[in-house]
Amino acid sequence: MAQSTDFSVKRLMPGYAKIIMLLQSIMILFLSFWVLQEYTYNIYFQAYVNDMVQTNGSLIAILVFVSSLGLALGLFKVLKSTHQQIGALVNQPLAPTMGPVASTFGSKQGIDLHPMVAALKADMAHQGSMEPIPPLEIKEKAPPPRLQVQPDPQPVRTQVGTPSTVITGTMPVLKRVNPDQTRGQNSQQ
Repeated sequence: MAQSTDFSVKRLMPGYAKIIMLLQSIMILFLSFWVLQEYTYNIYFQAYVNDMVQTNGSLIAILVFVSSLGLALGLFKVLKSTHQQIGALVNQPLAPTMGPVASTFGSKQGIDLHPMVAALKADMAHQGSMEPIPPLEIKEKAPPPRLQVQPDPQPVRTQVGTPSTVITGTMPVLKRVNPDQTRGQNSQQ
């Protein structure tokens, strides 16, 4: 008799949970896109974020490092306990199965394993006899030849006037000064 345990995702997670997770993912993506657009086009939001990063940058870096380390250690602990559980399943002595009485007389009885456990057991049994993987040879390709760009025959126009700095609030803003405008203002005076 084969094991009837089904470990598929369909049996472990109800349908409404999948829908809720999908809606949460869509909402997170939408809000992330919104914040990115707001940062791109709002100079006050840029100033706020830049100020927060400058003043709390080291604290943010420490929090990111500690949380990443905690996540990695937690995942490592789960991986280690899973390996121990699989090792305990593989190393269990063979137990008799519930099969027809006529076929079990005089034959070795075995336990039906989950396909993943059976594959892992077979892989561990054949691991010692496997040949080591040969080292890979990495060959670097020659860089492609650089193309020389022909200079543009048209002259580049530059602005003659010097920009002046205007301070509005807490951020200095460069104000463009058109040379024709300044000449017109000087001639009127």
